[in-house]
Amino acid sequence: MEKEFRNLEEKIKKKILQDGPMTVEEYMSMCLQDEEDGYYKYKKPIGADGDFITAPEVSQMFGEMIALWLISAWENIGKKKINLIELGPGNGYMMDDIQRVSKKFPDFYNSMKICLYETSKTLAKEQSRNIDCDYSRINSLETLPDGINFFIANEFFDAIPIKQFIRKGKNWKERAIDINDIGQLTYSFIDKNSMNLADLDSVSYLFKNNTIYEISPKQDNILKIIFKNISENGGLLIIDYAKMNGGVGDTLQAISAHKKRSIFYQPGDTDLTCLVDMKRYIEIGRNMNINSFGPINQCEFLLNLGIYERYKILKSHASDENKNILDRQYHHLIDPDKMGELFKVLYFSNNRSSVPEGMK
Repeated sequence: MEKEFRNLEEKIKKKILQDGPMTVEEYMSMCLQDEEDGYYKYKKPIGADGDFITAPEVSQMFGEMIALWLISAWENIGKKKINLIELGPGNGYMMDDIQRVSKKFPDFYNSMKICLYETSKTLAKEQSRNIDCDYSRINSLETLPDGINFFIANEFFDAIPIKQFIRKGKNWKERAIDINDIGQLTYSFIDKNSMNLADLDSVSYLFKNNTIYEISPKQDNILKIIFKNISENGGLLIIDYAKMNGGVGDTLQAISAHKKRSIFYQPGDTDLTCLVDMKRYIEIGRNMNINSFGPINQCEFLLNLGIYERYKILKSHASDENKNILDRQYHHLIDPDKMGELFKVLYFSNNRSSVPEGMK
């Protein structure tokens, strides 16, 4: 009888033994989205007890600033009905903070419909517990609601699988995952890649041997769907940790229990992410006639929206203990050695009146 594989690592190894080395993109997809054992299918990854913390978990002030931008954008486009679509809402804290602020502006609140795009069953349950308002779910980006759509993607694109290519001599090979002589997962490469690399081949002389180049057709496809949707109105706000030098460099990393790990550490129980290539995003937007604004650092973005003033107001009404908590939260969001400079903000829209303060 064939051995029954009981965890994701064994399932990956079985597939490699049957089909040969799998691409980095395939490996990321299995680790994150496998229907039985994928990280984002059933694990609760976000929070102090999880593997990482996002800005909405750090402080309510983050979601409040997003709400203030949305209200301003809504006013500037003529107070029309809008759909607010969050991509990968995590535990739901940001959307809950947005709707809490929005309720103080009844005209805006009644003009807004909230939609969530989520692939994790575990996180969907968390969202249902944490978001105190009515919302609908989007199961596919191919079926977006009609009307004016504003998309928010906070730490969403960094978890969409990437392809990696490695320069070998004069050619580019696709980086892959294989099994070494002692049965462990290891890096390899395959001669037949799944993309036309003519553009890279023509400039190979610019790169040293073993240079890594990253690209994500899946990220590209999501962007193209959204850009087509917002070509006449609406917008896409991206907040993520990013690179601005194009696709060169190995940025694939693994996080577990707030620590960096090998990408082969406990597949399915470890988060895999990469820096998003904002230069490429801007180029895709330009090719589709979508205007881009930014990127700017998260620190600058939040300060432009008034987070310092909000921090001072909250602190003036807080106990001594809560004042210390607010201090830590505020500085975690804006300090250069925390989230302030690592995270970048990029906005796409063809309606300049909706552009966040300080990004025009």
